[in-house]
Amino acid sequence: MITLSAREKAAVKWLERHGIRVAEPTWLLTFRLSVRRGKGAPEAFTALFFVYLLTFVGMGAYQFNVLMLVEDHSQLPYGGLGFFILAMTLLTTWLPVRYGDRQVAVVLEDRLLDRPRPPWRAVLGGWYLTTLAVTFGGGAVLALVLAAGGSLWAWIWLGLLALGALVNVMILTSVLRRPVIAEDEGSLAVDAVTRLQDVQLAMPSLFALPVVADIVFADVPGKPWLIGYVVLAMGTHLVALITQRRRIPALPADGHYGKAS
Repeated sequence: MITLSAREKAAVKWLERHGIRVAEPTWLLTFRLSVRRGKGAPEAFTALFFVYLLTFVGMGAYQFNVLMLVEDHSQLPYGGLGFFILAMTLLTTWLPVRYGDRQVAVVLEDRLLDRPRPPWRAVLGGWYLTTLAVTFGGGAVLALVLAAGGSLWAWIWLGLLALGALVNVMILTSVLRRPVIAEDEGSLAVDAVTRLQDVQLAMPSLFALPVVADIVFADVPGKPWLIGYVVLAMGTHLVALITQRRRIPALPADGHYGKAS
């Protein structure tokens, strides 16, 4: 009987969810798929440490500066700290995947197949672009309109939206620019699937949710517009998730994924 490590078990479960049964996955798939099942990558420790550090420093600086500089605290976004927490959550989910893939690419070196990465349009669906445009583009326009009416709250919200946009751009740029990490047809098929799945690590509409606290508890201007903004951002993102999952191809049954069960 083969005794599997925790990483190998995680990879086996990932493959089973995609219709492939193996007794023991290959090393490449073990490392790539286990980080996508929450097993983490030791190489990401330093980056994760700095993410946590910068998040707490940013939250402290935000609280200190806003509370000190803003006389009317009713103008402060109720969900302001939520933007920092969301940013930290997305980054700490994405970084182990990124560093895990980089480690595999370094170890394999010349064994990797020389294949061009797919064009971004083949990876990032139109609905994801729409969600990004609605959440950050639409939110920025709405914030500027409200700010033009004298709302300090809108200026602060605009800055917080910029933080969310930066995090999503970092994740999507990493996924779209990642080289193909495969040494045979089986790992090539897995690479195509994981690339489409990794797009979903970017969650743009989540950065529309903190506004709900202000809609409910604060006297902010343009509440009907803000409600419409949140509903539209969440709605387009839901459609984006559904369409993106439908675009993910099935893994070929004749590919090499490890020792047969």
